[in-house]
Amino acid sequence: MRFCVSLLSVTLLLLAACGQRNPVDYGFSISNVSISRAYQSLNVNLQQSLVLSEQARSALNHGVTLTVILEMELRNDNNMTVVRRDATRFQFRYLPLSERYQLADEKKAEFTTYSRLRHLLASIDNLQVQLPTGPLPSGSYKLRTRLRLDESRLPAPMQLPAWFSAQWNHDSDWSVWPFKINA
Repeated sequence: MRFCVSLLSVTLLLLAACGQRNPVDYGFSISNVSISRAYQSLNVNLQQSLVLSEQARSALNHGVTLTVILEMELRNDNNMTVVRRDATRFQFRYLPLSERYQLADEKKAEFTTYSRLRHLLASIDNLQVQLPTGPLPSGSYKLRTRLRLDESRLPAPMQLPAWFSAQWNHDSDWSVWPFKINA
């Protein structure tokens, strides 16, 4: 019985500690999205902010590749049907021999090299993405977007601690951007 009370006390303390949130100075956010129609696609211009935690920066500087996912979901506003889902992955790497940071866009298979991490992050603060949609009928739509750090692409020994550490929680909230398509 005494063991059960001790176990319950420890569990309650851990739950209370998990519920406390300290202000953080890192994370991802999307501040603005503008959408224009193109031939069977949408041109999406995102203004976002990416700030890595100390633990994520340290892992990057020690050779761990970080993958950031931009998720987009286009919904028909009339019946909330998902018209299109898309994800764009960006990889951040540090090259210790040249002391440079590298940004890779998995869709384009392009690599861009930067002398500082802040330059790499600033390069994707204003991002232009094309979302293929096929023909869209006129009406009201909503584009949902979010940014997240993909912990599943971390090396296996880092994945479990990353899922439970607040230092690895960079995910933005889903943001919703309504727009209309006229005939």
